[in-house]
Amino acid sequence: MFEFENNYLLLWVDKTIHLMYSDWLRPVTSEEYKEGNKILLQQLREKEVENWIADSSKLGDISKEDEKWTLKELVPKLANTNLLKLARIGGEDTGSHAKFEQFVKRADPIYIGNIQVRQFTTYKEAADWVGEIPV
Repeated sequence: MFEFENNYLLLWVDKTIHLMYSDWLRPVTSEEYKEGNKILLQQLREKEVENWIADSSKLGDISKEDEKWTLKELVPKLANTNLLKLARIGGEDTGSHAKFEQFVKRADPIYIGNIQVRQFTTYKEAADWVGEIPV
């Protein structure tokens, strides 16, 4: 088991089941957002993660500039990992859910490839989906 924590991001990776869990602990600056995502991407690659549960419920809104950076820099690199499922926990904020859905629609045709992306309100819902066994 690999674990990492700083003052805005917590993550752990269970290599035996190829699962990464991340939790943004608070709203972040643009610099923290980019640095945190670079750490997450590094762990996805190094630990050959196939399933990622990303808790963004405390992250808050990201700026338009950070959204553009995510689409241009981060998402294409995610598509070149072993990632198969990304479960985002957005909490109860329906505005955040809608914004994320629009973001995924913009990213999907160009970058996401075979990665399944869904969002959930709770960790249990996300974990249940990630743990589904295909029939």
